[in-house]
Amino acid sequence: MAEAVLTTQIEICDGIQLIHVSGPLDSMTHEQFKSLIDPMVNVAGSRIVLDCAQLSYVNSKGLALLGRYQRIAVQSLSFFGIAALNKRITKTMELLGLSKIVRLYPTVEEALQAASLL
Repeated sequence: MAEAVLTTQIEICDGIQLIHVSGPLDSMTHEQFKSLIDPMVNVAGSRIVLDCAQLSYVNSKGLALLGRYQRIAVQSLSFFGIAALNKRITKTMELLGLSKIVRLYPTVEEALQAASLL
């Protein structure tokens, strides 16, 4: 069985941290993702956009983590947006009620524009 690989690339766009995520966010990659995002989201006033166009899968642990990051961002007057999720993951988030908690954007451009307003 092939090992799950999650790759990330960080780009700074006008002070916004744009994180391109590719691969699965699951039990095998959860800690890697958490260790990357935790320090960023815990900075008051941070602006983070996840480009999830290449995110192939998110398990319940990953979904919970995304919800947690959104709560932290709201409490610290920061921005945490999730952009370009595939329809399957978006549907799962809607069914679980997470779409009411997290900020979902159809495109990276829309998320960057929303983040620039903070």
